[in-house]
Amino acid sequence: MRVFVTGGTGYVGSAVVRALVEAGHEVTSLARSAAKEAALSRLGARAIRGDLSDPAGIARAARGSDGFVHAAMDYGLGPPADRAALEALLEAARQGEGPRVLVYTSGVWVLGDTGPEGADESTAITHPAAAVAWRPAHEQLALGAAAGGLVTAVIRPGMVYGGKGGLLAPFFETAVKDGAAAFVGEGRNRWSLVHREDLARLYLRVLESRASGVYHGVDGEAPTLADLARAASQAAGKEGAVRPVPLEEARRGMGPMADALALDQVVRGEASQRLGWRPAWSGFLARARDAFREWAA
Repeated sequence: MRVFVTGGTGYVGSAVVRALVEAGHEVTSLARSAAKEAALSRLGARAIRGDLSDPAGIARAARGSDGFVHAAMDYGLGPPADRAALEALLEAARQGEGPRVLVYTSGVWVLGDTGPEGADESTAITHPAAAVAWRPAHEQLALGAAAGGLVTAVIRPGMVYGGKGGLLAPFFETAVKDGAAAFVGEGRNRWSLVHREDLARLYLRVLESRASGVYHGVDGEAPTLADLARAASQAAGKEGAVRPVPLEEARRGMGPMADALALDQVVRGEASQRLGWRPAWSGFLARARDAFREWAA
């Protein structure tokens, strides 16, 4: 399969590119600098100079592909650039021939607070987190574009971790730097997580299966935020020391992102399981030391 990926040097996108290349697919991605081109080359992908500020360039670069993955997000350009890039990919996909599949990257924050009853891919989106209130419309744009030989899918990753980046990395960073892992709020809220290598395999499965619809990338566990922070602190050799950051204080520095981090979410990936996807990582609490070693390396 010839697959075009936006964000191929990003935290999630680079893992997706690696998984696709290792599976034998021909991958092309945008690169906005010589350093990014070199990074894509090391992954085994072909680089084309460009970025999200040039939708016409995205459409040209993606033309002729069989698979399309939108994994980029430029927070400086914001939601309008995300929509323009998606529309450019859809334009390129519609012009193709034969079977084609497009995957749009969203996230579980669109579900808002799920409470203890949880949510799966069939749950209606009624109260997304303010930080991602624009995303459901982009999901619907992608899903509604399926026609003829083109199928479309949305992947909603959970709280992604693994390697140097991800949403659990700040726990390690603050534990090492300050002696205690800092987290937002009281810590009673739950997070649904996924290791980025497992998430990349979900993209691969959706693309190779030409699957349509919504898929949650979560590992099936939902520990409390405080337990996650304690596990990270313990793995970093800080004896489980943690430091809660009051939500109001976090809002002053992080804006709506603070409230997103304080969401209480129990997320299930039932559609992903029906597709045959199973996470290889057994959950962060069980493998916090392995995750710390990845981060430290």
